[in-house]
Amino acid sequence: MVLPITQADLSMAPVYAGALVFTQDGKLLCQLRDDKPHIVAPGIWSCCPGGSVEPGETPHEAIVRELLEEFEVEVTELKSLHTHREYSVEYAGTYHAFQAQLATPIDDVRCNEGQRVSFYKPEQALELPQHPVSLTFLKHYLKSGTGL
Repeated sequence: MVLPITQADLSMAPVYAGALVFTQDGKLLCQLRDDKPHIVAPGIWSCCPGGSVEPGETPHEAIVRELLEEFEVEVTELKSLHTHREYSVEYAGTYHAFQAQLATPIDDVRCNEGQRVSFYKPEQALELPQHPVSLTFLKHYLKSGTGL
């Protein structure tokens, strides 16, 4: 049996930033994660893609960098959505979620990390097998009624 980590342990866990990125017609950028055994949650979707916050970087700076690296996209209306502390061993860390509007044309979105990128209505994205923290952020967004 694996026990959750403590709050003290979490202070040493990684910090992540991710974003719910919406198109003009309200669809959500979703990434099918790589199916490699060395990554967390391989082969499932993320509707809040992002990555690690590097030393000296703010979560805001990290998500701008991650979106550019992974998808070659720029966003507008980037705002904080929610911060979540995850205590399960496999996903332990502090996660900063943002929401944003896609500024890059959809045809110019690239998939430099992961298996592919697709766009789904938020309600459709709920049905995808996905990273549990990503799902937490999507549910938070839908429950809050937060719009761009």
